[in-house]
Amino acid sequence: MCQLENHPLYQSGFGNEDLETCERIFSSSNNMAPLICHTSEFHWKQFLDLHFNQWDVDKYLELSAVHYPNPHPAELERFKRSKDLTDNNFESWHREELEYLKRCAGESDTTSIAAQYIELLEKLNFTEATYGSVTQVPYLTYTPAKFTSTAGLNESTWQGTNAINAKYASALWKYQLQLNVVANFEQQHNIIDRWTPLHHEYINAREYTKHRVFIHAVEELEGLVVQQMFELSKVNLAKMGYKMRKHISKAISRRSAAICTALEQYNKLAPRQRPLCPKLDYAEVIGYSLLGEFSLLKHSCYEVLEKPWALPDNREMMMKYYKLQRSQEEITRLNVEIRRLQAWVDFDGEKMKVAAQGFRDLGSSELASKMESMYAERVHVNDFHRAQLQKIYEMPGYTGCRPIGDQPRVTGDGTGDKDEEDGDNDNDNGEAFRLGDTLDRVLLY
Repeated sequence: MCQLENHPLYQSGFGNEDLETCERIFSSSNNMAPLICHTSEFHWKQFLDLHFNQWDVDKYLELSAVHYPNPHPAELERFKRSKDLTDNNFESWHREELEYLKRCAGESDTTSIAAQYIELLEKLNFTEATYGSVTQVPYLTYTPAKFTSTAGLNESTWQGTNAINAKYASALWKYQLQLNVVANFEQQHNIIDRWTPLHHEYINAREYTKHRVFIHAVEELEGLVVQQMFELSKVNLAKMGYKMRKHISKAISRRSAAICTALEQYNKLAPRQRPLCPKLDYAEVIGYSLLGEFSLLKHSCYEVLEKPWALPDNREMMMKYYKLQRSQEEITRLNVEIRRLQAWVDFDGEKMKVAAQGFRDLGSSELASKMESMYAERVHVNDFHRAQLQKIYEMPGYTGCRPIGDQPRVTGDGTGDKDEEDGDNDNDNGEAFRLGDTLDRVLLY
């Protein structure tokens, strides 16, 4: 339910953002742990600084690569035509699923009290039956062989008699204790007439209790599968030690056995549900942990598995629909980012070249040489971005602004060129000049 309410996929305006940027950065920095765990403070700071500098270089090189849009959703359109569906159907399915899970998130006080009362009554019936079976023991008969000449019953007969008496006393004590527990519960909740198996309330509460046990079985299965997924992800971590891999592998083996046991318990309870719940195998369970189907299994009453939003094909297409909606939002954002990237690459190399010349004029030849080296590398990367951006401009579905040919561009040989056409591009130039001034201040100070 939390996923349906708060996941970025269902939130308008997020685009394709999954809010996991920090997790990716932390995961990447974890690769440094084997290198710096025994180093001095200076060296581990140095290694981390080198790592994140390289991270910045790699991400700058990938700036234009992420701007390619997803393929046209022809599969979704074919599905909508075949099922006679519209976009409103997907929106309504999402709302219905969220409302249903909210209703099923918690049980009412009356239902909870009835379930607890049924559990106590069943325990009382069990203790009463146990006590009745003990009291039905036939009268004990003794033969002369069971007596001794001086001390009455012999030892073996005496021990058997004591065991029978102890069993009787234990059954009586448990029965009286459970009888008091039921009486106190009835007094606390104002239950005047004790329910019997013929009462309508007893029958309904017992059916609900069976479903409650099924819900607990599904939750246990879900927890085990999620834990195994985390352990499997840990096994794939780079540079993990051999002992840790062996430890996690053993944990996965134990978890697999526990999953099989929980799965067997689930498959025993599934046919008893109304309507019937499907039996699962191991492969399906792993898939459910990724698709979030456990909530539907837990709340299988009211024929929820027959709802349109519960059918696997419909759910898959609903996910694709929302991904398409977020992609449309991403295109709007990318139209802005592409424009900014174009302005940056057009002026980045020129400003670095001017900064290098400024250092040389001031007599700082070493700084000038370093800046020229950085300039040469940056020009190659910016040329790559220009080529990628040009491919984006030539795409049939591109809706953003295209560059107007009056901006100076630095090419790989260090020369600038200017398009012959002149145009009114005050907005582009203003943004480019702001970026250029920022770079100028960073480099010269």
